[in-house]
Amino acid sequence: MSRPPDTEAREAAAWAAFVHQLAEHLAAQWPAMQERLGDKHHAFVELAVQQGLKLGFTRAASVARFANLSFVWGPSFHERAGFEWAQGLLAAPRDREWATLHQLVRRSLLELARLPDAQIQPEALRGADERLMARFGALGTVGALHPPEALPLPLLACDLEAVELRLLEPAVTEQYQWQAGQWQRVALPSPAPVRVDAANPMPRLVGVLAHPPGVKPQARVQLRSRSHAVCNGDVHPALTFGGTHGRWRWAGHETRAVSWPVSTLAQPGPAAGPGTAIAEETSPDIFKLDLQVCGLRDEGDALGAQGTLLWAWPAAQWFVDIERQAPASQPVVAGQAQASRPATRCRVECDGQGQDAQPLRRGFEQGLDVATAQALQQLLKTLSAIEGCGPVRLEGVLALLVGRAALTWGWCQGPGGLDGRAFMRLLGALEMQGCQADLQAETELALDGGRARLMLRCVGTADLRLQLRREAPDPPLLPTLMPARLSLRLPFTAELTPLATDTGSLLQMAGPCTGALVGEVGLRPRTSGGSGWEWFAQLRLEPGQLKLALVDPVLGQRQFMHPLWPAMTLLDWSLA
Repeated sequence: MSRPPDTEAREAAAWAAFVHQLAEHLAAQWPAMQERLGDKHHAFVELAVQQGLKLGFTRAASVARFANLSFVWGPSFHERAGFEWAQGLLAAPRDREWATLHQLVRRSLLELARLPDAQIQPEALRGADERLMARFGALGTVGALHPPEALPLPLLACDLEAVELRLLEPAVTEQYQWQAGQWQRVALPSPAPVRVDAANPMPRLVGVLAHPPGVKPQARVQLRSRSHAVCNGDVHPALTFGGTHGRWRWAGHETRAVSWPVSTLAQPGPAAGPGTAIAEETSPDIFKLDLQVCGLRDEGDALGAQGTLLWAWPAAQWFVDIERQAPASQPVVAGQAQASRPATRCRVECDGQGQDAQPLRRGFEQGLDVATAQALQQLLKTLSAIEGCGPVRLEGVLALLVGRAALTWGWCQGPGGLDGRAFMRLLGALEMQGCQADLQAETELALDGGRARLMLRCVGTADLRLQLRREAPDPPLLPTLMPARLSLRLPFTAELTPLATDTGSLLQMAGPCTGALVGEVGLRPRTSGGSGWEWFAQLRLEPGQLKLALVDPVLGQRQFMHPLWPAMTLLDWSLA
């Protein structure tokens, strides 16, 4: 957005006034130079100001200090032979202009002290520079010369030599691993500390694992700092750590080695109960860490103030073990519950502590198993509605997600340890049958004077056997878990046995039966809100029909398609 013309005019007038005041101030500071220059004095100051602006200085105080050095060393001193030291300092990035001016003044003091015949003594330059800052140090920049709140500019060397961040007390000391043929908790090494110096910048994000407030063990972070120079030991370095807890602050010698506890956000867990949602990628708590110094050195590049974000992910490491058996073959009777089936065995742990496994067990037994029984009732009702059918006898086995599944998951430090984001670690071993079906239905079919005994069968299994492993940020969690989603299709077969009739007509099969039991089972992203994955099962009937031939002694043979059932959903269940 462009500024109003009157604002630009006021700023231009303010800058011209500053240059005029600077010329008067420098004339008083260096009377011999003013006497030598005479009426060219103001032009000399104007030239020095323009050179400072051309070099990229934007602060009025920076321009004033550069003009002051021009009185000491002469016009365009930085372009002359013998001033290579000035050229090297002026080659620094422009975002370090105040550090550059500080080092130009410090180096000038050293050079004056080194020269035996210097006409200006170092003390004279030091005093002139201090008076210059007292007069113009509160001014702003070109185009904004009078800031609403003028911040004091540092004048003394004050910088860091090195900083170290480490996890003094980790919240996660063990992980679940598959070792020696069983799941065990294995000790974890502490992540390597983050070291910051001239060759190693502060990470943009520091990641730790932590428990919610009140849950032990609490993660504890330590910061150690080594100063290069300190302006005031009661003020710098100044460390602040802010977040949901408020704002904590340390200053001076306290920052040499300081530690503090870190908590993450409270985690409510899945509403269905422990272990019912897998690998929830819950949000971290975010904190801001700042270590302030003036960022000035008399020589060399300053390390400067350091700051980063600290993200604290939930430290909980989960383990779930599920074991289910298929029921025995049994008849399906309309309106009657099936006989009891084998119990589902569940084990749920978090950080080695047993959790209530009843919600998980109920989810399978009172959720999936009851839904499977209802699906069989719906199948019996559908078969009984086939045109021309008599009473239907249905028996057999239909079982979903039987076998064993063991999974462990939890946030884990990335390959950079504290340097970078955590990722959701997951290991799993699935030795299951996504669907096991051995169903047989018998009935008598009577059509157009022909009769036959019809037997329909659906037999097959769909195996869900795989190893899941994610122990690094790549690949992402989605492609890691997608193979745990199984599509299935179990076709129906039919047998037709003609029966004798008074008309002598015969009802025979003229082609194979169509129709199948189809669906998907396994793990999928949660559909009930929130992150994580859920166990699910869906079963449907593909439309079924039977190609028949009716052989009549008088009329001959006629073939036709006889519909068995339309497409329909039998079961739609999810655990979470």
